[in-house]
Amino acid sequence: MAAKINLGEVTITELSKIIKNKTYSIKEIVSQYLEQIDALDKGFNGLNSICEINSDVITIAEELDERNKDESGLLYGVPILLKDNINTADRLHTSAGSLALADSIAQTDAEIVKILRNKGAVILGKTNMTEFANYMTKGMPNGYSSKGGIVKSPYVLGESPAGSSTGSGVAVAANLCTAAFGTDTSGSIISPGLKNGIVGYRPGKDALSIKGIIPISFTLDMVGPMTRTVKDAIIIFNELSANKIHFTEKTSLKGTVIGIDQSAIDNMSQEDEKKANGVLDKLKDAGAILKRLHLKTISNKKIDDIKKYEFKYAMNQYLSELPQDYKIKSLKEIIEFNNNHKEEALRYGQILLEDAQNNTSGDMTESIYMDTLKDMESTKRYMNDQLKDVNVCIVFKDHPIVQYTGLPAITVPCGLYNNGMPYGINIIAQTDEDLLNTAYAIEQIAGRRVKPKFIGFKKNCDF
Repeated sequence: MAAKINLGEVTITELSKIIKNKTYSIKEIVSQYLEQIDALDKGFNGLNSICEINSDVITIAEELDERNKDESGLLYGVPILLKDNINTADRLHTSAGSLALADSIAQTDAEIVKILRNKGAVILGKTNMTEFANYMTKGMPNGYSSKGGIVKSPYVLGESPAGSSTGSGVAVAANLCTAAFGTDTSGSIISPGLKNGIVGYRPGKDALSIKGIIPISFTLDMVGPMTRTVKDAIIIFNELSANKIHFTEKTSLKGTVIGIDQSAIDNMSQEDEKKANGVLDKLKDAGAILKRLHLKTISNKKIDDIKKYEFKYAMNQYLSELPQDYKIKSLKEIIEFNNNHKEEALRYGQILLEDAQNNTSGDMTESIYMDTLKDMESTKRYMNDQLKDVNVCIVFKDHPIVQYTGLPAITVPCGLYNNGMPYGINIIAQTDEDLLNTAYAIEQIAGRRVKPKFIGFKKNCDF
């Protein structure tokens, strides 16, 4: 076997060339990722980002090697991890981190998984996540589930790697896969993107199908790739979306108008402000035109109320599609299971599940719900007006207006904080095409992904 691939640096484009040229077999590539997972993710001192490896993955890799043709696409043979709420019709389980669903196996692939398989991607396994995508209780740590335990930050042990797509973010940061998928209802791709020094991309509403994903809210839920570069996110999006973007690969920002959410800067810590200004100075020096915007705040209560109003219906619909003989058929039965297994399943409680089942702790009637949906449409028009004269807008951190309006958003890593944790920026735009092309240019000029050093771990990290 040839010299070992540097899995921490290889991009989808590079890996595709390696596979097409047969420099390495897909089996060898998959095996190297499995070795990395065994070394860094497993055991007491491991990251615990992955809950299950596909038991058929070597066989799948061998079959792909046998079919390897010059005309194979960019995702052919690329090892990808999926969040544990994304259906796969194989031996992998789909549980959203819940013990109640721990032995659930989906009958059909999620829509995005069907496409991934058709493109020849290798489904490497499932990642741990905050249980029920952090819609179970209040005060649950990011990355914790009763099924999987707690996911750890690869940068600084004890710091939060954010959630709920925690395992996907950590696995990408620690180079345990080429790319992963997360889901985002209220920041669950964006937050771990920022906290793990990676590119977390939440496409615009309906750009990718969410069919076959354990839901919270059919209005707010979205699925998207988590990668180490913007270009990799673009490749995955174009391979999966019916509405491909034209990728210009531009690296110049001369004349590009970039909105800056000034209200975010006004409320930053001293270190955040210094880092933000450092990024903005690089963009100005590259010829970008910065336009100060003051985006209005969106109450998290509006988003929380939508989730609560839709969750019970959406979850019951999902459960009704499980095999007929499966033991859990409703949200009520999940709650009952948890109550019957309190010690293992209810370390932090399940108040949000109970509230959704009983429609308590709130006054979201149907009429208020409809008014909220109208307000969402009004806010979309407001945002379109705010963004009409800019190519993109940097909002820095996760901003609830993204999920509320369904705008596309992406994170770009830009170095480290003084404590060793990643620093990055969150960018939004009116369209996926504007967002991705401009984010790519911003990444070339101001982006800086720093590999994790596993501070506090007793690990030998060979990247």
